[in-house]
Amino acid sequence: MSNATIFGRIRAHIAAIEKRQWIIGGLSVLMTFIIMFTFLIENRFGYLPPDPIIAYFKNWEDGRSRADALAEQEEEERLMQEQADAIAAQLDINAEKAAPEVAAPPETKAPASE
Repeated sequence: MSNATIFGRIRAHIAAIEKRQWIIGGLSVLMTFIIMFTFLIENRFGYLPPDPIIAYFKNWEDGRSRADALAEQEEEERLMQEQADAIAAQLDINAEKAAPEVAAPPETKAPASE
């Protein structure tokens, strides 16, 4: 088969396609691209705006002195340190239970001198 006969057959096949088939085919391709484009936009920006960041602040009385503020700050720091120490201790206990051979240091042998 020569190229001329192949292109002639393709040209004849395309010419045999009716106008309504071209319209339906074009609409199906268009809808596919619209759906793909919509998914890409949703992936990039999302449907809804992001949730606002809400920050809570503690209100103090007007008559609070600097010494009161510093004392309260030191108390909060102490509580946070206690919580951090408790979490660290809990994590250390969990690590020892999960892998006892890792928690214990391996025995090292002194190099043999000859």
